[in-house]
Amino acid sequence: RASAEPRTAPAGPAPPREPLRVRGRGGRCTCGRWRRSTPGILLGGGALGFAAEPRPSGVPMLLRRLWTRLRTLATVGIGIALCSWVPLAMAGEGEDMQVSPVNTSISVMLLGSIGFQMLLFYLVNWSDRDIKRYSWQVISQTISIFCAVLLFQAFNGIVEDYVMAGGSKLWEVAVDMMQLWFWLTALQVVLAVTSGAINQVWGGAPPSMEVAELRVKSWAELFAHLAGFASINAWGSLQQQIFNGSPLLAVCVVPIGWIGLFVMYTGYDTVREYIATADDGKKDEFEYLWDEEAEEVEHDIAGMSLSFLTVQAVRFHISGALPDQEGIEEWNMTVSHTGIQCKQLLGIGFLFFLLSLLPLVLEEKFKDGIHKCSHRMQELVTRSTEVWNGFFMFGNAWCFFYGVKWALASSGFTSENALLSVVLALLLSALSFMFIFILDKVVDNQLLGEDSEVADAGVEKLITALGVLVGFSWEQSFDVAVSVVSASSKDYLPPAVSKLLMSVLLVAIVFPAWRLYILKTLHDLTDDEVDEGRFLLKRASEEHRELFLDKETEEHTLDMAHLKMKQHRRLALGKPTPTQGTGLKHLRVTTMGLVEVDQPAVPSRSGKFSTRRVRLEEPLLA
Repeated sequence: RASAEPRTAPAGPAPPREPLRVRGRGGRCTCGRWRRSTPGILLGGGALGFAAEPRPSGVPMLLRRLWTRLRTLATVGIGIALCSWVPLAMAGEGEDMQVSPVNTSISVMLLGSIGFQMLLFYLVNWSDRDIKRYSWQVISQTISIFCAVLLFQAFNGIVEDYVMAGGSKLWEVAVDMMQLWFWLTALQVVLAVTSGAINQVWGGAPPSMEVAELRVKSWAELFAHLAGFASINAWGSLQQQIFNGSPLLAVCVVPIGWIGLFVMYTGYDTVREYIATADDGKKDEFEYLWDEEAEEVEHDIAGMSLSFLTVQAVRFHISGALPDQEGIEEWNMTVSHTGIQCKQLLGIGFLFFLLSLLPLVLEEKFKDGIHKCSHRMQELVTRSTEVWNGFFMFGNAWCFFYGVKWALASSGFTSENALLSVVLALLLSALSFMFIFILDKVVDNQLLGEDSEVADAGVEKLITALGVLVGFSWEQSFDVAVSVVSASSKDYLPPAVSKLLMSVLLVAIVFPAWRLYILKTLHDLTDDEVDEGRFLLKRASEEHRELFLDKETEEHTLDMAHLKMKQHRRLALGKPTPTQGTGLKHLRVTTMGLVEVDQPAVPSRSGKFSTRRVRLEEPLLA
């Protein structure tokens, strides 16, 4: 078994021969076109020729790569600027042209949407894999939030019209608490089924772990956000009906909500442990998956809902009026906020961002002491840290959302809530995706520490907060649209029923596409982030495909590329080499004779690998 790769002959009186690129197997060899006749090398009775391709100069290649990056970055910058400026320009132009607010809203939506969608194509196909992954994460979070809020608002509308109508304040609080319990219980059941933890109940075969992880992730995100907004609604009802006297009284709901959720989580954890150990006394991998995913989404639910209640109290303190359960103010209050009030809310949001790093830093600093504690205490500290980190990160998102909304509304560019919602969604989307580039530079330059788990965890939480920010802003726009359409069809169906039907229809279209394509793409990118072998194999396969499609590629180049492609495949998939355990050697034929094939470096399996630390300036298959 022998293959050949470039090897330059030693200099001498005669002109140096060009390197040989051949590959032989079992007495059969292939070679490229003949450029110069030279003595051949016999292998299995066959004479071989060789040829050489001039390698491109490194400087022109670097300049072309730099020009491509600058051109694409400029295009994205222009796209972000247009997404932010065009809606405002259109809104202001509407008054001069004396067009109706409806036409202005439609025009802004059309122009902004098409520009924003094309901008997404640049981001999800960006050459930097971190920016690509961050972009898919924000898109995934946005779709999940959008579906969850739309569904919850629709179901909550049915409950308000047909269950709460005519009841007392305590009855409204009790019904909202029952909704919270219902969605939390539904979350636990859905995770148990999708993770494969209770397959033995109906005798079904357990799925593969990869299928179970992808399936449980999709349903966990949807129901986690459903339960999160149910928690906001339940504790917000208590805040509106009982603790609405002052900002200090309003913020007292936060510790009450913390205690209530902690009691519920403890009960659900006890039930999970009982079910997981009821059959054989121990937990298998699917039951561990159920437990871990349930705890993770419970942290997000607590952080999201408790931070929203805190920001409600902060807005109450700044503006002097407590918004309703959904965070909506009366229109005259929305447009009357001063610039100082907007800056105060945005400043508090920045403070939330700084505080979000504190739990991670403290956990990293005292991790040795934490490991010495009992298992129960370790779990309690870990879960509390996750909740507080999410609390501060989501608080940053809520403050930024309402701060920008106050600034836009008080500018007086429109008197229509629908137009304000559309412009706000487009502006926040553009700013969020622009912030992705800042995050990437911060991590690439190791400003938060080299190989820091705190940095990685902080970035992940911030990406989640950006997804909530973008998803909630778009849901507000669609909620206005759905409400208008449902009100216009009240002669045929009650508004609550028509809103439910439209919401279910929208989610039925959006959710499967998100689950099958967006979430799967994000899952693959995340796997590449922690598995160097998988990442290099994908990169090599892309180069391999380009070489085969390029009609200028020589046959001997394809032979060498195929050899290296197989080497990367063996390392990524953990397959042995053909000569392993046989006592044979894998050789290649060069102008210098037979040389043993070098194996690529073994990829890391520690889980600390990150594509941002891999510099692939040179082709893998060269």
